[in-house]
Parts: sequence; structure tokens; C-alpha cells
Amino acid sequence: MCGVAGIYSWQGSVRLDEAVLVAMRDSMTSRGPDDAGVFLRRTDHVRIGLAHRRLSILDLSPRGHQPMATADERLWVAFNGEIFNFKELRASLEQTGRHLFRTETDTEVVLHAVREWGLEAALKKFRGMYAFALYDRSDDSLTLVRDPLGVKPLYYREAPGNVMFASEIKALLTHPEVEPVLDRRALGYYLTFANSPAPWTLFEGIRKLEAGCYLRVEVTGARMQRRYWDPAAIAPERNMDERACIEEVRRLLRQAVARRMVSDVPFGVFLSGGVDSSLNVALMAEKMNRPVETYSIGIEEDATNEFNYARSVAQRFGANHHEIQIAHGDFIDCLDRMAFHQDEPLADPVCVPLYYLAKLARETGTPVIQVGEGSDEIFGGYGMYHRFNSWNRRAFEPLSRLPAFARDGLYRLSASLGQPALHDAGRRAAQGDPLFIGNAIAFWDNEKASLLKEPLPTEWQASRLIRAIGDSSGVTDPLLRIINVELKNRLPELLLMRVDKMTMAHSIEARVPFLDEDVVEFALRIPSALKYRNGVSKYVLKKAAEGIIPDDIIYRKKVGFCGSTTNMLTGALAAHAKEIVLQSALIDELFNRPYVESLFARHAAQPRFNGFKIWNLLNLALWRRTWFGGRRERAAA
Repeated sequence: MCGVAGIYSWQGSVRLDEAVLVAMRDSMTSRGPDDAGVFLRRTDHVRIGLAHRRLSILDLSPRGHQPMATADERLWVAFNGEIFNFKELRASLEQTGRHLFRTETDTEVVLHAVREWGLEAALKKFRGMYAFALYDRSDDSLTLVRDPLGVKPLYYREAPGNVMFASEIKALLTHPEVEPVLDRRALGYYLTFANSPAPWTLFEGIRKLEAGCYLRVEVTGARMQRRYWDPAAIAPERNMDERACIEEVRRLLRQAVARRMVSDVPFGVFLSGGVDSSLNVALMAEKMNRPVETYSIGIEEDATNEFNYARSVAQRFGANHHEIQIAHGDFIDCLDRMAFHQDEPLADPVCVPLYYLAKLARETGTPVIQVGEGSDEIFGGYGMYHRFNSWNRRAFEPLSRLPAFARDGLYRLSASLGQPALHDAGRRAAQGDPLFIGNAIAFWDNEKASLLKEPLPTEWQASRLIRAIGDSSGVTDPLLRIINVELKNRLPELLLMRVDKMTMAHSIEARVPFLDEDVVEFALRIPSALKYRNGVSKYVLKKAAEGIIPDDIIYRKKVGFCGSTTNMLTGALAAHAKEIVLQSALIDELFNRPYVESLFARHAAQPRFNGFKIWNLLNLALWRRTWFGGRRERAAA
């Protein structure tokens, strides 16, 4: 795992020298504390600079130094991530007799694979997580690539005559010609989703490459962005045999876990004691002749503590188990560091326990960790998915088919109910937007009219964005349509982003077996009837887990990681949040203060409905405080 950065200029209109590249690179030292490199090239037509920070996981020798080139120096790459099937790909390349390898790294395989098969064909063969920049000296082009599911982030900034890019936004802000400016459209999306959907970020002019896409820029300034992997292109099979499906899920998960055990350094598992992390432990233990390193976390005096389940799994599989318990004061102590490492706000309190869990893994000598993210999305594990399906079928679709005057009347009536979710659902039915727009919503579009001083344009509504994503997919199966929306927003830009940011803060590489491309593509072909049956969510995965992990782990009630905002935003933390939010210059400038104050007033009586909103505004205020001081203040931070 590494950090990449660079600048591509075809008009000489931006400062590009070694000092600038080193500053960008070294703002991300935690992503790669083991080595660092820079590549600079100037021609009559283009200037290119690539920078790299290395976290050594494969081939720990100096031969793994980056940026790396082919022997003839035609292709150069700054690579972040892992290609888990690189050994098989290397063997195929060597059989052609046209490729001589000088290292044992997957990075070198990337170069030779692109050289042999071309970029898109190579990407279809890769099984991994990655974000990289590829410079082709033969035509002086630059290509930026992000992996299919968006496990690794990649940001870029386009300006007349140049493109800058980096694994973290802070690297772009290091450049002397870049100043932070709020993106109002992204702010509107963030207030709803608790993240900014790709390609937007909260920084105006700074974008993130969408998952499954690459961006090619040529020496003429011409650009082409292309989606090379799309979940919507995979249709479910109508008549899939249940027993064969279960066996194939088992086989693919074993393969995915084994692939992610390829490492020249110690590895382990974040273990909550739920079905996903427990499967990771069990399948890893099958392949090992030593104990699996497992890591669990809990919050003091909290009813959602899952230590007993995690300990039970660890004991059953002979793991070397590690635990940490954090207090509510640890949340407050972590806030400023969290905001710094996030770059832009990710309003999920899970970031805090993830931060401390990654810290524990690093301190105990385990720099590679497997996590369970993605399972609920691809196998339909959230109860909310199925409740939305039921509401959509029984009420929302019939309502949406009423004449316009009837829909408008019901929308006006819904305003009197005093429930923002119902009011906004009435608006969506009236306007033809979907019922489901995300699994965790902070502020509905209608609420933002009261929250903000100035209304946002209608075309910036979060529901319009989700309608566009859903319509462009062409998917008609209701559950699969929900899954497609989640795979293009919440999973890559919130759930995976929080894992990446909080683990890389401690130089930890997090690997995600459930998001192995083979697992995901098969899961998307599984019919909805095998994902949810007789009230059991993730039905086919749970059946596949039987006999591998105990039934009482498989079928216990689902609990969110360390609970939810409701239990994490305690009275003391809410009071601290109120002080930060109400003192924020951003809140004063753009938000209606009485409405914000009312959220805190209602929180004591209704923490379930207001805690997530408060955490959203707290993260926003922390972000503003961290990144919008002067350059000197940011450097000091």
C-alpha cells in the first residue's frame, strides 16, 4: 500500500519541480513510511512528475522502489494497492517469452500486463485493489485508474494546461497554486449522504475518480474518461440452483481470502464477531499453520459491545486475539486527527473506533488486515433494503402512478405530519424520484431548505442524483437496483473511504475479501430470492457459512460496528459537538443558526433521529477548521 501524487502539464502553466513533488508526496508519509521516490521528465510538449511513498508489503527489497518503469522506460507507473493474482499473471506473461522481470512485485506485473494486453484487457484480468498513474512515453499520455469497487481513492484537479493527482487531497493542497474553496453542490450531497459522491469533493475543483473508471489525458489536452467495470452490466440469473450457488459462494470466498494472504509481512483480521469477519477468520485459519491475529474493539459501558462474540470466534479458531476498549473521552481526543486524515468529512462515527483499532494493529506488528466490508451490499444484508422494497411495492409505486394533482395534494399533506422522511418521500413521489436514495440519510432534501440560508438548485437534489444513477443502470430488479446505487455511492465513498483513511493513518493496509471481483460478479448474478428468503437477509451467504462458523454467530441479530451514532454520540460528546458547530464560521455563513440549535435541543429527547445529523455537522465544522486556515496554520497542524 502506498501514496501516489503527480502533475501532468502540457502548457507549462503550473509550477512543477522536484521540491513541489516532494512536498506533495511527503504530506502522505503515513501511506508509505518505508521508501519514497520521484520521477521527472520534460520534453518540448509535456512535463510530467510522478511521486511515490511506499509501504513495503511485497518484495521488501529496494527493487520495489517507485515510480517504476519497464526496462526500456516506455511505461512509468506510480502504483497504490495490491494485485492479488499477480503471480498467475506473471506466469502467463513469462510464458510468452517477451517479458523479463527484475523484481518480485505486483507493480512490475502491472507494467508488463499493460504492455502485453493493453490497459482495458489488463484491468479485466487484475484481481485487487488499486489506484495508479501510468505515463506512456511513446505518446506522452497520462492515465489515472481506480479499481472496480473503489477500495482505494484517487483525487485529481484539472486546470488550464495541467492535471494534478494524488491519493489524498492534502497532497493537492500542498501545491502553492491550490487554495481550498468550498464546493456548494458537494455540500448539498454531503448533508444527505454523509459523504460527497464521486466525482465531487467538498473542495471546489478537486474531483475523485469514480470506482471502475480510468481517465486518460493526452499531450494536446484532450481527455477521455471511461468506465471499464460496471455492476449494472451483470444481470441476475433467473433459475440458479440453490445448492450449487451455496457451494460456489464457499469456493469463491475461500479463493478471495487466500488471495489476500499473499504478503511478505504479518497479516490479521478485524473481528467483530459477526458473520462476515468471523468467516474471514475461519477461512484464513484453514490456510495457516500458526494462529490468526485478530483485533476487536469496544466502547466502555456500552450495550453494543460485541467482545463476547469476538472472543468466542477467536477461541474456536485458535486465534491470537487482541482487544482494545475506548472511552467516550477518546472520541473527543480523536476528532482533530480524524478530520486531518479524512481530508474531507466522512460523517460516520465508526471512523473513531477504526482509528484506534488500526493503531492497535500497527503497535502489535500487524500491518496487513482483512476486513468484512462489502458483504452486506453485494448479498443484500441490510434490513433497510428489504423494508424499502416492501414500502416501494405497497405504497410508493401506487402513489407515484396517481395523477399529478393527487400526488401534489398528498405531498402538501405530508408536510403537516412533522416527519422529514415522510415529507421528502411525498416530494419524491410527486417528482418521480426514487423512494430509496441511500441506506443512511442525514438530512433529506426538503430539510435542507430549513437548514441552509440559501436554497440549493433543484438539479442539485440528492434524490435527483440517485435517480440518474438508477436510470443509467437500466436495472429493473428492485433489490439489484438498490445494490447498484450503493455500489456507486455509499460503499466506495463512505464505507471503504473510512476504512482507507483510518487504517492508512497508521500505515495499515486493509484488504477486503468480499469485494474480490470474482465474488462480486457472482453475487450480482444471484437472484434476489436467494439473497432474502423467509425474513432472512444474506440468505445464501449464511447458508454458505454453515459448517464453517457456528450457527449462533451466523444467525444472531445484526449489530452495527460499535453500534451507531445513537450510542456513540453521548451527552458529553454532544455538548462538545455543540460548542464546535455553533462556533464554526462555516455554520454562521451558510446555515440557519436557529435550526441548527434546535437539533441540539431535540437530541436529548430524540437521539435516534438527531444524532446522525449532529455528527454530520460536527464533521463539517471540523473539516472547515482543519483545512481553511492559512497555509501556515495547515502546515502546523
